[in-house]
Amino acid sequence: MIHLELLFFAQIREVTGVRTTGAVLPDGSRLIDLIEHLTAVYGKNFGEKIESIDGLRILINGREYYLLGGMEALLAENDTVIFLPPIAGG
Repeated sequence: MIHLELLFFAQIREVTGVRTTGAVLPDGSRLIDLIEHLTAVYGKNFGEKIESIDGLRILINGREYYLLGGMEALLAENDTVIFLPPIAGG
């Protein structure tokens, strides 16, 4: 089993109701497995938000997920996964 630290921001945090939490997944889990797990925990609205937010950044240990294999990126013990929607300001 692998233990992950998760951080949620903006619209994703609104869906989860928390800024940070942990997850435990089987060895060999991929990012898509984590998203499926989180959708089961937080409801289908979580998965819909992930799919619908243009410019959503998902960072694994500070690196963009698409540089690590996209949704097939392998997760490892003590990884930190950050869900960061674009934030507009002015």
